[in-house]
Amino acid sequence: MALNLTPFGFTPTESLVYTTLLRLGPATGYAVARAARLARANAYSALEGLVTRGAASRTPPPSRPARYRPTDPQGLLAQLAMKQGEALDRLGRELRDISRPGEPVTREVGGSRAVANLVMQLVARANKSVAGVMAAELWRPTLPAWRRAAERAQLDVRLMGDLPPDAPAWLKSVGEHAVTNRATVLVIDESQLIVTSGDGEAIAGVWSSHPLIVMLGRSALPTLA
Repeated sequence: MALNLTPFGFTPTESLVYTTLLRLGPATGYAVARAARLARANAYSALEGLVTRGAASRTPPPSRPARYRPTDPQGLLAQLAMKQGEALDRLGRELRDISRPGEPVTREVGGSRAVANLVMQLVARANKSVAGVMAAELWRPTLPAWRRAAERAQLDVRLMGDLPPDAPAWLKSVGEHAVTNRATVLVIDESQLIVTSGDGEAIAGVWSSHPLIVMLGRSALPTLA
């Protein structure tokens, strides 16, 4: 089964070839074409597309035949998150320039992937601050967004449970008493709130930009820390 990278600007063939590279490791275009059951010309075209988009690298000349190496999945995820964040930043600025302030929005979200994606998008776009507590299971899937936010926002976040070995200096642990608490409460730029509860596919959450709901979430943080 091939990964689907098409939502991020890759073609279906590039998605297939990247998946094949992950399985093979560094390989020639011929080996990739054979493993993916593609015409050689199509395989080479997809490989060059991956190189252009930063999803693969090619051995420099005069090495012959050229070998292609896939970008580490975590590295690719961080790169895609950064590009998505930059695109959303541009769109946000354009929308602010051409529109009047909109009505506050509150939305529900369910499932581990949907919740992680929501946290990724909002945290990566933080310009001023992110404060709150977060379930440990959300840390690794949203790591690229936290790295981006740390470059320009003040972060005051505590993790429910033990800290990972590579935890940044700004991340703190809530403590042993909260290990069983699965709640996540994050206030982003004092204007948006994410609240989730549960774990795995049973996780559910709410995102809101309503000032009253954001204020209530902010007021609840001391009781969770």
